Amino acid sequence: MDARLTGPATSSIRTPRRLTAVIRWLARLVCRIFYRAEAAGYVPASGAVLLLPNHFNALLDPAIIWATAGRDIRFLAKSTLFDGPFGIVLNAAGAIPVYRKLDQGVDTSRNAETFSAVERALVDREAVCIFPEGISHSAFRLAPLRTGAARMALAAERQGAAVQLIAVGLNFDRKTAFRSRLTVLFGRPFTVRDLLSGSTDDADEVRLVTDRIADEMRRLVVEAELETDAAMVARVERLYSAARGRPDSPEERVARRQRIASGIERLREHDAARYAEIELRLRRYDQRLRRFGLRDRHLDWDLSTRTAVTFALREGLIAIVFLPVAAAGVIAFWIPYQVTGILARMTTNARDVIATAQVFVGAAVYAAWISLIVFLAWRYYGGQAAIIAAIGGPLLAVAGLVAFEREAAVINTAKSWLMLRRAKRHSREWLKNARADLAQVLEEVYTWLSAETRAPADGKTPN
Repeated sequence: MDARLTGPATSSIRTPRRLTAVIRWLARLVCRIFYRAEAAGYVPASGAVLLLPNHFNALLDPAIIWATAGRDIRFLAKSTLFDGPFGIVLNAAGAIPVYRKLDQGVDTSRNAETFSAVERALVDREAVCIFPEGISHSAFRLAPLRTGAARMALAAERQGAAVQLIAVGLNFDRKTAFRSRLTVLFGRPFTVRDLLSGSTDDADEVRLVTDRIADEMRRLVVEAELETDAAMVARVERLYSAARGRPDSPEERVARRQRIASGIERLREHDAARYAEIELRLRRYDQRLRRFGLRDRHLDWDLSTRTAVTFALREGLIAIVFLPVAAAGVIAFWIPYQVTGILARMTTNARDVIATAQVFVGAAVYAAWISLIVFLAWRYYGGQAAIIAAIGGPLLAVAGLVAFEREAAVINTAKSWLMLRRAKRHSREWLKNARADLAQVLEEVYTWLSAETRAPADGKTPN
């Protein structure tokens, strides 16, 4: 079935499959280029599905969902976006407008149309995505959920749609940083059928469904009280994983970070002195690591000459291909890369919009830059050169990025190996012992947290 378009005027226009496929491909491209994305869990390939993600990153969040869900998605978007430059993309994607009270000049009575459009989509066994928080934000916790998602799910169930609800956790290491890590977790499917009552306007029913949605979302998101806590959570998780050799699957990484975030918050509340001691020990350990230019995982490396020679021979052969590509990419696109950063910073200071601004500004800047290259190729070398530039420019941009990242990682690995060789044996042992001690402290905190979940908190921490 072609995706239906219910725009601001609620017209029943159909979005051509090819156009939807183009938008989906662009969403995947944006997500894969901007972030190092990992996804876990799944979305059923067919049937009515209501996706429920957290919303930390403005217009990039829908692109991320579409890039990782594995099927076409209908999104809800604020109605004011349909009147701007994004209207073409939203219409092409079959997005459904929402008329929010906080948007000036919006007729909120038209939300009846929104609910009807979502209900029809779910009855037609489509997948719909709504952000239950209702706003994009830069807090480090979920915002209080609106009731819209609950009411939509209940309404569709009453119409006979067997709706599967799936919470989605979007976990950004650094959401505004280009090529930072993103972990996307799709939760277990659940329903709200058991909460249906005889009334179509039951406030308790809506509240229970909203609470269930919030519980499912919190299973998949790392929440922290402060920005400094969020950074510390990520840092401690990396240290613990390296020290204990824990698996680095997306689910296990997020679960560890959730426990660490909870531990940091409770430890600071119940035993501020112990928290300060751990923070100081971690800072001293990190200072020593930085002094040697190392990371946690480097401490466990094999330092044998044979290993180093094998690595150098292998990477030297690969570099014959990758280094020229990386160099060509840097030379060709250094200017638009710098211009994108400057213009994006001038566009907005809102943390939940910065990444979106970088994507759209970057698309415009790179398109203009490649167009200039194509024009110059045509002007001085003719039409055939212009065609080669038009095809080769985008390919070089992507290939250059991949090659540059790979060779940069190889160079950093070589530097770390040399620094590790130069470090005195007792320094390496000190670092490994300090890492092990910190990991042991974390396990003590884990034990304390586990005890707290089984009994009322007494304000004490383990010795």
